[in-house]
Amino acid sequence: MPSNKTELAARIALTKPPDSVRGIFFRVVFELIERKGGPQALRQVRTGALAKDIADLRTYPASDYLTMLYSAADALEWKLGNENQVFNACGRACVQNFSTGPGQVVFGILGKGDPQRLFAQTRVAFSTVVTYGKREHRPAGSKGCILSYCGDMQPAAYHVGIFEGALEALGFKGTVRANVLGLDSVDFEITWE
Repeated sequence: MPSNKTELAARIALTKPPDSVRGIFFRVVFELIERKGGPQALRQVRTGALAKDIADLRTYPASDYLTMLYSAADALEWKLGNENQVFNACGRACVQNFSTGPGQVVFGILGKGDPQRLFAQTRVAFSTVVTYGKREHRPAGSKGCILSYCGDMQPAAYHVGIFEGALEALGFKGTVRANVLGLDSVDFEITWE
C-alpha cells in the first residue's frame, strides 16, 4: 500500500522555509534504502530535489527529508513492512550512525551508559542536526522518561526508531510509546530495564 501522501502534504505544510536537516541523515537513509531495497529502490527515491549531491554537514529543507521518508516507505514496504515500520527503520539507522564509529565518542559523552542522561540531552543533540521544533525531557522514575516534542513534523514512528535504537546502543531493553497529540506534537514515553 503506498504511503499516505495526504499526511505527507499536511506535514510539509507545517514546515517553514528555514526548517532544515543535516545532510548526514539523508545519506544514512539513502544507504538504508540501497542496502535493503537495492539500486533500483534508491533510484526510485532519488528524484527531483533528492537527486542532487548532498553533503553531510550542510543542511537541507525538512520538506525534502519528509519527501524522502515517504518515498522510502513506498520503495521499501515490500521488504520492511508498512510505512511506520519503514520510518522506524530509518530512525534506527540514523541513531546507529552516531552510536558506532567516530560518532560513538559523542554518543558516549552524551549518555555515559545511562539512558536517562542520554535522553536528557535530546534538546541539545537535536539542535545540532535540525533547525526546528522544541523538545523537553521529564524523568518518569529512575527507569523512564517522557520526551515531549512540539513543532517537529517528522512521523512519530521515525523518532520511536531513534529512541529504540539509542536504548539498544546503550545495551538496554526497553519500550517506546508515542502519544500523538498532533502532526507536529508527540509525547514519547520511554522505559528501560
